[in-house]
Amino acid sequence: MKITYIYKTGYKKILQCTAIAIAAVSAVSCNSFLDTEPYASISQENAITNYSNAVYALTGAYNSLQSTSYYGRDFVVFGDAATDNIIISPNNSNRFIAQAQWSMSATNADLKTFWAKAYQSIDQANKILEAADNIEATAGEVALIKAQALCIRAVAHYDMVRYFAQTYSGNENTPGIPYMLNSIIYEKPARNTVQEVYNYIIQDLQQGVSQFTTAENEGVYNLSGSGENQTAPYYITKWAAKAFLAKVYMSQLNYSQAAPILEDIIKNSGYTPLTADKYVEAWSRSYNNETNVEFIFAIRNTADDYGATNCLGYIYIQGGYGDLRAPVSMQELYTAQDIRRQVLFTPGTASQAGWTFVNKYPGRDGTLALSDIPVIRLSDIYLLYAEAIATTDKTTAIYYLDKIRQRADASAAATPAGIGTNELQDKIFLERRKELAYEGHYLFDQKRLKKEIRSGYRSDNTLYTTIPYPSKLLAMPIPQAEMDANPNMVQND
Repeated sequence: MKITYIYKTGYKKILQCTAIAIAAVSAVSCNSFLDTEPYASISQENAITNYSNAVYALTGAYNSLQSTSYYGRDFVVFGDAATDNIIISPNNSNRFIAQAQWSMSATNADLKTFWAKAYQSIDQANKILEAADNIEATAGEVALIKAQALCIRAVAHYDMVRYFAQTYSGNENTPGIPYMLNSIIYEKPARNTVQEVYNYIIQDLQQGVSQFTTAENEGVYNLSGSGENQTAPYYITKWAAKAFLAKVYMSQLNYSQAAPILEDIIKNSGYTPLTADKYVEAWSRSYNNETNVEFIFAIRNTADDYGATNCLGYIYIQGGYGDLRAPVSMQELYTAQDIRRQVLFTPGTASQAGWTFVNKYPGRDGTLALSDIPVIRLSDIYLLYAEAIATTDKTTAIYYLDKIRQRADASAAATPAGIGTNELQDKIFLERRKELAYEGHYLFDQKRLKKEIRSGYRSDNTLYTTIPYPSKLLAMPIPQAEMDANPNMVQND
């Protein structure tokens, strides 16, 4: 009998001791998930029968997203560690060096655990979707459960295809990843093409948005059953689902599809950007401190979830490992008046004087590195919208670009109306790098825009390498554990 264990934490965890849909997870022991004594357990066949335990199952899926191997640290770090946003500490504790060097191999442990955790999230979502139509719940409650499970499935596949496959545009028929639409234990699937994966992601997100609309029409707004956005930003909402859909279109460089969705979010979601006077303090507080401000979707971390040395912030701050630091070239992108400097950079002290540490995840309530983790922010949406309309509505693109620039530095000169299109696009790309630094976006922005990538810096301030476009290195190796377990899997060249 398969047993589902329920834990009490910030995200209530339901961890299912079953193989995930991808055979590679068979290399990961079920016992590795069971490191806390459960307070209750129910059989798999009876696990999801009503709205209450469907909600528990969903929080289990969110817990997988929260894992150190996923949004809890590794996946977010991947997006900066492989770029010149970071410099390797001279006393690095052997973390993320392979990413900085672009020397990732199929046996890399970070790749293996991220692959397994993402497919665990997908499998959990699939189990929920398979049970949803038969649970004891109202139509609105069923719609809300389906909406979130569809979005979790889509987001996990999206994150994986961006990492383990080539960028979409021009590579549509190359190998992507297996898209799992069902929970089939020990399935050995082949890789879908990049085009197929993106088609499925878009389909899931569109259906998710539709299900959110159905739930709202039935008066059900969130998992707690009352008060719209009571659980935001820590659970996916209709607006987060739309934001993910727009980001997928942006990864395809499909600006005509992305732009109206981004405009809808900006004008109709009710979200407002952080103001300059609240910007610095926001990073050391819970992101739900103010309703509908800036953080559209984020990973929640409470004292119960505290990962100590495994926290995202611990990689960066001096009181933690401090393995990845801010190179001088990164600091020089910001003016002295830019309020983001106060969030991003802190000078080293004592034996680390002369180094600059990244302080975006400093911790809160006296707990080192205990921080929520942003996944989608309104600032991200503003800048994506500016990019999407830069060739069709330059005036509006400049407006949203300067909303971010001049919030950060009130003395920044307005972008001139006569700026050339290429220069404007470069300016938007630079602002995305600055505003979203150390949130895991930079690598993927460079990939989708087919830019040459400068690697991380060695501690002597020299680059490890540069990665041109195109390059086979832009698709990370499929983990060897998956290759060994799945005869239908093919390795990236």
